[in-house]
Amino acid sequence: MHPYRATDPARPRFNPDAARRARQAIGLGPEEVSRAMRAAYGVAVAPITVLSWESGDETPTEAELRALASALWCSIGDLLGTPTTVHQHRLARRVSAWDVAVRLGMAPETYETMERTGRWMLTERQTGLLAEMLELPMSAYLEVCGQTAALDDLLRKAVTTRWQAYIQPVCRLLPLPRARVEGVLHYLHAEYQSVVGTLDWGGGTISREPNGEGQAFLGRIVELFCERLDL
Repeated sequence: MHPYRATDPARPRFNPDAARRARQAIGLGPEEVSRAMRAAYGVAVAPITVLSWESGDETPTEAELRALASALWCSIGDLLGTPTTVHQHRLARRVSAWDVAVRLGMAPETYETMERTGRWMLTERQTGLLAEMLELPMSAYLEVCGQTAALDDLLRKAVTTRWQAYIQPVCRLLPLPRARVEGVLHYLHAEYQSVVGTLDWGGGTISREPNGEGQAFLGRIVELFCERLDL
């Protein structure tokens, strides 16, 4: 099994097992899928290519993925699994790069380059528009705004010291309600302290040096923050 196989980083992440299940669910053979993609969507692929996608040996291009999803009567998201990058979120929303570029007020080639390379150079307004258009979760928003490292630093300090002091800095960094940030920081602080244990010092509380489990927690701190926001 090769879930979410993608040998070419310029191509969409692809779930071979989902593609095979979708085809079998509607009772089509590879030849019929091939014909449907050619006749209805103008995308010419051989039946052996369809099987190659399903085995995980190859992955479809964006155009092929769109045609395949239509031929299989499913969404692009069904063939991608859970989107993690901006590119995958755009495909799952069935939004073209051209439409995004127009909304952001830039040349399509410029947008496509940023999406492909992950080197985002957007204004704050453009970042907000992109997040709204593609309904980006926080993990993908951080990719676009380039604030992952800054957030990681703030969260590490929040869970290892007084978390209340970092509510406002996180709010300045990200467009989130204060009450939401407060709740997540409080939760992460309590979780981290339960992992490493605490020391009582003059009526206050300080963290012990992180053990292996504590280091692992800190290494995932941004991911944990994003997961907690989605609850």
